[in-house]
Amino acid sequence: MAGKISAASARAHTRKSKQNSGFKIPFGIFKTISLVFLMGFVAFAYQAIQPPAPKICGSSDGPPVTAPRVKLSDGRHLAYKEHGVPKDEAKYKIIYIHGFDSYRLTNIPLSQELAKELQIYMVTFDRPGYGESDPNPKRTEKGIALDVEELADQLGLGNKFHVLGYSMGGQGTWGCLKYIPHRLAGATLVAPAINYWWPGFPGNLSKEAYKMQLLQDQWTLRVAHYAPFLTYWWNTQKWFPASSVAFRDPAILCAQDKELLPMIPSVDRTPVRQQGEFESLHRDLTVGFGRWEFDPMDLENPFTDSEGTVHLWHGDEDLFVPVSLQRYIVGKLPWVHYHELTGGGHLFPYAADVGRKSDLRKNDGKKWAMGFRVNSSFPVTFDLGDKILKYLSKTHRHRLENYIFLAVSAEFLSKEQEREAVKMAGKISAASARAHTRKSKQNSGFKLPFGMFTTELAEELGIYMVSFDRPGYGESEPNPKRTEKGIALDVEELADQLGLGSKFYVLGFSMGGQATWGCLKYIPHRLAGAALVAPVINYWWPGFPANLSKEAYEKQLLQDQWTLRVSHYAPFLTYWWNTQKWFPASSVAAKSSAILSTQDREILSKIPRVDMAPITQQGEFESLHRDLNVGFGSWQFDPMDLEDPFTCGEGTVHLWHGDEDLFVPISLQRYIAEKLSWIQYHELAGSGHLFPYADGINDAIIKALVLGEKKEG
Repeated sequence: MAGKISAASARAHTRKSKQNSGFKIPFGIFKTISLVFLMGFVAFAYQAIQPPAPKICGSSDGPPVTAPRVKLSDGRHLAYKEHGVPKDEAKYKIIYIHGFDSYRLTNIPLSQELAKELQIYMVTFDRPGYGESDPNPKRTEKGIALDVEELADQLGLGNKFHVLGYSMGGQGTWGCLKYIPHRLAGATLVAPAINYWWPGFPGNLSKEAYKMQLLQDQWTLRVAHYAPFLTYWWNTQKWFPASSVAFRDPAILCAQDKELLPMIPSVDRTPVRQQGEFESLHRDLTVGFGRWEFDPMDLENPFTDSEGTVHLWHGDEDLFVPVSLQRYIVGKLPWVHYHELTGGGHLFPYAADVGRKSDLRKNDGKKWAMGFRVNSSFPVTFDLGDKILKYLSKTHRHRLENYIFLAVSAEFLSKEQEREAVKMAGKISAASARAHTRKSKQNSGFKLPFGMFTTELAEELGIYMVSFDRPGYGESEPNPKRTEKGIALDVEELADQLGLGSKFYVLGFSMGGQATWGCLKYIPHRLAGAALVAPVINYWWPGFPANLSKEAYEKQLLQDQWTLRVSHYAPFLTYWWNTQKWFPASSVAAKSSAILSTQDREILSKIPRVDMAPITQQGEFESLHRDLNVGFGSWQFDPMDLEDPFTCGEGTVHLWHGDEDLFVPISLQRYIAEKLSWIQYHELAGSGHLFPYADGINDAIIKALVLGEKKEG
């Protein structure tokens, strides 16, 4: 018998059936639709990142060929234009490599007068993908160098020729120095573009320079380096701004660039990108900022026999290419002749006098341009006039046995002239934190790290002085193992490599005074004399009576007491302490006016301004912080235990100090001078730490040092 169903149960069953009677999409169909949408999106994205095919010149749908061209071995064509005198009459043959978003007609101007005078022939050409030169989908940093070589051969330029690259063309010039150095008679890089990912750059330096770029350019370069397949899409999408250079954004122009831009002669720029932006601009980005096969900072001098030279020109206000990286490159490559133009931007080659030879005059058979030495083996096609050329860097570096390089600058008489002088037996080595000096055209003396001493005195006494960057400062490589002994050995090795003879003088100012103590300890047999000028002391030298050093220590600003305490007792915290924002750190590093005496304040306003940026360009830790750890750490010797190195009276040691010095307490210098009675102590009433910058002081310091003058009374 069949069971009976209640009415309530029947109604519930009916309602359930109605609720489940709606349309339901099978799971398989939903999965298929999702997959179709995903494939569609991928196809759309793939199409978006694919660049259009280039419109090759001379093809059915491409622009016409209007320029002379050579055919390369791989079938591509290079368009070119000749300038100057006929090549068979030329003494100098130059191949010019243009920059980003340019072509053969936008070259640096070369006057016909200069071309005739120096017999210059110059050829400019369109790099692959630009103008009327065929694209090269396989372009690399090596390829442009081989293109240059083939162009030279097909034009019959001979075995040797010069190359000159501007901006992005500078990267092509680095390629020539790497791959065809045997074909070069000389090379010039003008405001050359760099690659922030070259391995030779210290990480902190390249990162700092990279972040100085506009945010849109940071992203453009980041895409070109890490995701080159997205370069076309990034530079054509409309959501975010892309390359400011490609869009000619005035935000990347410095003051000089903005003045020059309206003055640059107009040329038809339509042909620059006529074959498509991908094979010109975008290919430039992916090659120039991609992964290179070599690092320019690993290059060796191609002209070891001085048969040619390499020059690098850069403006210190260039917003396209940070000057800090160029300075580092030339610091690593001492054979590159570096010319830095004060106030110059990226467009400085278009300023007045470019393409004209500046005032050249003979001096002992060598050429001088605007008072600065240049090598005469390269045609002077790019010496700027006095409105632009402010100085020519004469930095050279010497490699020490421990593979550290020291940057040095020689001043005053040449070593040969000095050897002829009868009034001075030795040379002077100035040990200072930043001793990278240049001659000043505005005064009659020479600017030194510790003040002025006159040309007259230099000539009278026959003085040759060499100043150098201590390790980690300026352009001298850091020494993570630096000690108070190490700097003395560096001085000795520097003297030997420069051929200063068996004896020389040392002169140390402020923190450089500690290095002078090191020289008196470790290389006294090499010294003809020594001078310590306002030398920094170490409060933990054992020879100080505890109450005296404590009293002097507590006279320092509280922030400086803590800075020195951290450096001495917890050197591993020095970096943190000097970069944290909770408490004030070193007043000296922060350039606080609270540590200036009355005289210091008066003098400071009169000291000529110099560019201080290079001082810590390799990082504050290996310069300032390392100084603190070494200078105020536990020393291997106590200066107050030293013995007189000149017992036979063949030299003297002098210590100069101001009695109002707020940097270094006078009480401790007096104690040192009392303990070491053989030191000639000179105390200057009313003087602060900057007294060497006062008129006439340095002449007195130098005379006392080199003439062995003892303090009267």
